[in-house]
Amino acid sequence: MDGNKVYKRLNGMRIDEKDLQQRLLDIENNVVHHKRFTELYNMIHDCHHLNDGLVIMGDTGAGKSTLFKKYESAYPREKKMRIRNNHTERYESVPVLRVELDSNSSPLNVASKMLERLGDPFTNGTEKVLTARLKKLIPDSDVKVILIDEVQHIVASDTQKVIYKAADWIKQFANDVKIPIVFGGIKEKAKKIFASNAQLDERFPNKQEFNVFPYSTYDEQIEFRGYLKGIEAKLPFADRSSSKISDPYLADKIYYASLGTPRTIYHLIRHASSKALRAGSDMLEEKHLYEGFDLLSFETRPKVINPFDGKVFNLDVALEKENIKKS
Repeated sequence: MDGNKVYKRLNGMRIDEKDLQQRLLDIENNVVHHKRFTELYNMIHDCHHLNDGLVIMGDTGAGKSTLFKKYESAYPREKKMRIRNNHTERYESVPVLRVELDSNSSPLNVASKMLERLGDPFTNGTEKVLTARLKKLIPDSDVKVILIDEVQHIVASDTQKVIYKAADWIKQFANDVKIPIVFGGIKEKAKKIFASNAQLDERFPNKQEFNVFPYSTYDEQIEFRGYLKGIEAKLPFADRSSSKISDPYLADKIYYASLGTPRTIYHLIRHASSKALRAGSDMLEEKHLYEGFDLLSFETRPKVINPFDGKVFNLDVALEKENIKKS
């Protein structure tokens, strides 16, 4: 989304539905490249072009999937022509193959999912048959790097036998395709896969963490506010500079609401923006954040309160009441 985009002023008038949906889509497409996001993006780029492997492990909602999607979008698929066996044929070039694993995926499911992402209609068969087909189709599709997200889902149970089998399949697959693979997953669960197989662990020595924003020190708070400033600069309002979500007053409240998790911040901003735009507002105000917060689900935080009530807010006291420490 273009931070310089100019939006029509609403002046309290009801927004057109088409305009509303476009503005909400702009929020969805708004990826703020904070420091850690940029560092990891560059690491993927290095792996891609230096034929190396990488594992990115972190907290739920920190942005691993967004990172993978952003990298994939930089290398779009293309329809191309080639000559094979004296015949000209059309094919789809897929420079970046990104696949997000479903829960309880087995190696068979992974191979099938990757074939599906490559456009192969024949995704049924044994693990051996599908894996062999996948290894042939990858070079045929010009794949230069593979991004496998939610790698922890390849382990259907915590038994050592199941974990080792999954790890061994990954190791053999990586050795056979001979192109860089980047894995993403939830930290503790993904660690078990690599810890179960020494050869796999050695094959992917570069393991990075991608966690939610910490907020304990002054520097961490400044970085978090910088992230909010990036969001603020691209809000879909005519008067977005007046929204001030990066000011310390609102930054503390947004941290409390999200505990530094980018995914939660995105949902909060989207819901709040929808409320503001439907009310004809040309800026995002605290009252809209209050309404947006009420639309979020906090099943694991039964004592959470809505902090966007226009009153002075003490973050430390609020977190203490929930028995939560700032990360």
